Order: sequence, then C-alpha cells, then structure tokens
Amino acid sequence: MVILRFVSKLFLISSIFSYPQNDIKALWIVRDHMVNPQLIDQIIEFAQKNGFNHIFAQVRGRGDSFYNSSFVPKSNLVDSNFDPLNYLTLNCKNKDIKVHAWLNIYYLWSSPVKPRHKNHLIFQKPEWLDRKIDDEYILKNEFLFEENKINIDKEGYFLAPTNPDVNIHLLSVISELTQNYEIDGVHYDYIRYHSADYGYNKAGLSVFSALNSYKNIFLDEDLNRIFLDFKSNAITKFVKKAHIEIKNNLPNCIISAAVKPNIFNAKLTFSQEWDLWLSAGYIDWAVPMNYKTDDNDFVQNMYIIRDNIPKKLHDKIIVGISTYNQSPRSAGKKIRRVKKMSFNNISIFSYTTMVKDPNYWRKLKRYF
Repeated sequence: MVILRFVSKLFLISSIFSYPQNDIKALWIVRDHMVNPQLIDQIIEFAQKNGFNHIFAQVRGRGDSFYNSSFVPKSNLVDSNFDPLNYLTLNCKNKDIKVHAWLNIYYLWSSPVKPRHKNHLIFQKPEWLDRKIDDEYILKNEFLFEENKINIDKEGYFLAPTNPDVNIHLLSVISELTQNYEIDGVHYDYIRYHSADYGYNKAGLSVFSALNSYKNIFLDEDLNRIFLDFKSNAITKFVKKAHIEIKNNLPNCIISAAVKPNIFNAKLTFSQEWDLWLSAGYIDWAVPMNYKTDDNDFVQNMYIIRDNIPKKLHDKIIVGISTYNQSPRSAGKKIRRVKKMSFNNISIFSYTTMVKDPNYWRKLKRYF
C-alpha cells in the first residue's frame, strides 16, 4: 500500500507539472526544404525526435506546386518525377505526425525575376492581379513587357479576392488537392489583401458597382464602409465555400489559417475577419502569427485574442511564434507566457532556423 501511495503521488506531481499530451506542437516547413527525399527525411526525423505532432508543409508558394497537379505548374526547384507532398505524407503515416498542406492562397509572385513557367498565372491571367487605385502598369500589363525583370511593390503580386474567376480557380486548386491526397489538414496563408490600399481589381470593381447601383450613397464614409465590407465578404465567401469542398472530400481534414494576430488590424488593413471564420466553423484552427519581438507588443496581441475570442474557442488557437527574428531565450519566454495564459497550442516559424543554427533548437526546446 505504501508503494502504491508513493507511485500515486509521483503520478499526481508529474501531471501537475506536465502539459496535456494532446497539446498541438506544430512546425512550419518552408518549401525550400521540400525539394528532395533527403531533405524531407531530415524534416521527419527532426519532428519525430523533438515531439512535433503537426507539420505545416508549404506546397503552394508562388502560384506553383510541390505536388502533382493537372493545371498548377510544378516548382522549378523540384524534379518533375518527384512528388514532395506524397513522399511526406507516406513517410509520416505511422509516426504520429499530422501533415497539413500549407497553401499561399492569394499570394502569386514575389521575385523581380519572371517565372520560368510560361503557363504561370502571372502570364496567363494578369487581369486577375489585385491592384491599388492608381496601378495603371498592372491594369495595362506593362509589368510583363520588360525583358527579364518585374517591378515588385513590397511583398509582390497578389491575386484579387474580389475577382470571381480568381476564387473559382483557387477552389479548383483546393478541390484537386483534397481529392488526390490523404492529407490531415489544409493550411491557408496569405488569405488576405496586400494592404488596405489594394482591392481595385477591374473585374472586382465591376461586381461592386453592380451590387450597389441601386443604393443611394450620400457620404464618402458610407461608400468606404460598404467597399470595406465588400472586400471582406469576398474572402469570407471563399473560406466558406472552400470549407464545404474540403470537408466533402476529406471529412476529417483540419482547416487552418495563418492570420494577423491583432484582430482589429486584420480586419481594417487586410480585410481578414478570421474571428468570424473561426466562430462560424469555416476554419477549425486559427494560427495568429504573433511574430512581435517586443514582449509588450507580443502580450498585447495575446490579450486582444483572449478578450475578443470566446473562451470555448481558445483551444482552437495555435499561437505562431517566430524564431527568425529573435533569440531562443526571447522566443522561449513568449512560449512560457502564452502557456500561462492557457494557450497551450504552439507553432514555430520556422524549421529553417533550426537547420541554419542547430544550437538554436537545443536552447529553445527547454521552454516547451
């Protein structure tokens, strides 16, 4: 009996000081590490050895694919006979590692060098690009006429969420992917506008005008509010339709989105109403990219999430923490801080840091 009581006490103590076994410990894998079997083997070995139970593997970067598709050009980084996503999923099946296909949704191109594939959307459908109100060079396709270079504005070129043909195409991308691959999750990234200045795609503006031609709009403030709602609704409708398509093909697939951590800024600047997506069930997880290095800024974002997302949904929040812009100690302190706030699910951006500096993980893992 004494021995049993001693063992029971040990079990109780260990349960108090350990985190639940079902906590999500995720890792973002940038596409550079998905180009051949050897690199993917290293990913799996690292994840398994260090207790990561979910992988966000980037398989759609800049309008190209790291899987086999009938209409999306495969990345020139990958041998045409190799299917990175298939290799990853097959080799994670019996290792308690869930594979999520990470897709850059509206992000299309970011390099000043033109794509090599002639069937890339930037060549085939330049009218699908989003633009600012004064971007005449996009409207006239002038950026395509230079010999080798493309003019890049900040992050690069985005597809226009307000253009109906864009969302039809993206739904086809998701449909094909979820029909052909038994993945555990679909992870959206760049599911937003470039910035508040964007949203003036020509076809999108035609849709907006048709929807509002009957309304008496007297004030500029009214027009701006209606236009902002139109921009947000375009993305939310896509998220809703994509949810239906994914769940029809893979009922148990986890739908997640990498989102801006400040809910209010996400809406006003990027038309990304991810709190609505989560509460409506259009996504299963929200992954706020809280990449702030300053502790006060980081914590402020977490307070906004805690105070504005219903508590019953907090276990659907996977907090994204960066490693590329801060020390292991700084990142580790943030992990401990969010766990004290009862946000126990974490995703690390990204695996690349661990490859470049193996000592980084040795220092960071003590904080988990």
